Amino acid sequence: MPIKSIWDAQFVYATACKLADIAVAEQQKLTTEIKPDNSIVTQADKLVEDTAIKALANPANDTYVIGEETIKELTRAELNQALTGNCYIIDPIDGTVPYASLTPLWGISIGFAQNGELTEGCIVLPGTFEAIISYQGKVLYGKGIGALPKFEQLVELSPDLKNNCDHPSRVLVINQLIAKTKQVEGLNRGVTTYYSIVFPYVYLAQGRMAGICAGLNIWDAAAGSAILRKLGFHQSFIDGTPLTFQIEQDYDFSMFKQGQARSRQMMIVSKDQKFSQELVACIK
Repeated sequence: MPIKSIWDAQFVYATACKLADIAVAEQQKLTTEIKPDNSIVTQADKLVEDTAIKALANPANDTYVIGEETIKELTRAELNQALTGNCYIIDPIDGTVPYASLTPLWGISIGFAQNGELTEGCIVLPGTFEAIISYQGKVLYGKGIGALPKFEQLVELSPDLKNNCDHPSRVLVINQLIAKTKQVEGLNRGVTTYYSIVFPYVYLAQGRMAGICAGLNIWDAAAGSAILRKLGFHQSFIDGTPLTFQIEQDYDFSMFKQGQARSRQMMIVSKDQKFSQELVACIK
């Protein structure tokens, strides 16, 4: 018998909207630092993550939080508890570079794993007032005017992309590493790169983008990967091995004390396996 999930979509969505409000307010008084991996972090990243932990963590109920800014503070025993229990996986601000540049291409990502398996996700995009969340086996999406939509304004997305947009996209998203170190040849589609993965995940779910190729940390991918799983997207590693959605199989936690928990290979996401294979063949 399946184990009952503690995922409360309305509560998670309300929490994500609260985190978005904090991030937007903090954006007006930014301070930035350079992390050891040469990425930047702002005062808002830690504040948003701390707020999320206070709202979502409940060790008495075997519920924990893994976050980009705090994972290195965990002991191995605490990490193991999170990986095997109920675990929210937080990217407090995905796209810190555009966030710090006052560009709207950033968002907040809350994934959820139960017994080590990615099952649910929520992403909010405060700069464009968009939101997506898994709910009772479905995926809901909404776009507000001047503010994030209320939960009851979200509508169900269809696994059939042509039902979600008039003209499904031909744009492929690659990450910064591929853009800087690889060549993409023979692809008859547009190519773009982002400092944020939440936008591509949300737009892929709607058919507004065609595919993603990227190596990601667990907090980058957790929410988007769980959401696209429910919509029937093909998700694999670059060698064709399907993602298992078991987080310790798909991600390497051996460097968590350095703030890393990366996918074991580059990951490929698209609506079908054939397109993913064609995409891989074009990356040299």
